[in-house]
Amino acid sequence: MKTLAALSVAVAVIGLSPVASAQTRTMMAHAETASALKCLLDHVRNSCDHDFAGSATRPAQYWLWWNAEKDFKLGPLVSSEYVGNQSVNAYITRFLNGRPADIYDVRFEHFKKTFYIVPPDPDGKVRYLNVRDGEPNDEKLYLFAGR
Repeated sequence: MKTLAALSVAVAVIGLSPVASAQTRTMMAHAETASALKCLLDHVRNSCDHDFAGSATRPAQYWLWWNAEKDFKLGPLVSSEYVGNQSVNAYITRFLNGRPADIYDVRFEHFKKTFYIVPPDPDGKVRYLNVRDGEPNDEKLYLFAGR
């Protein structure tokens, strides 16, 4: 009986509509996160004004240290759009240590990516960054997946 109850709760969580998860977003773009995204998408590590530290170091390195193989795999950048500020939810808690983040929908010719960028700390360092495949409303698909 306990298994059935747990399964029904899991199904209810997974079955949340994209509209329900999007309702927790507000449209207050931070200039710092937009600038950080531009820095990552331009792939110019030497002229980047942002310092990515802590758990943002590893995902930022992928975008700052660019090569032709990555360029071929993703294809050219098609668009990047600010989606909103995501308040704390299960996904944010798991991947960004519970920090509200600005979300950007980034589309390349061959892939769609979602960037979660937490505004920089007072010292100017971006410490929390997450990039995943898919569209912004696909959070529930990645919630139970490993890093």
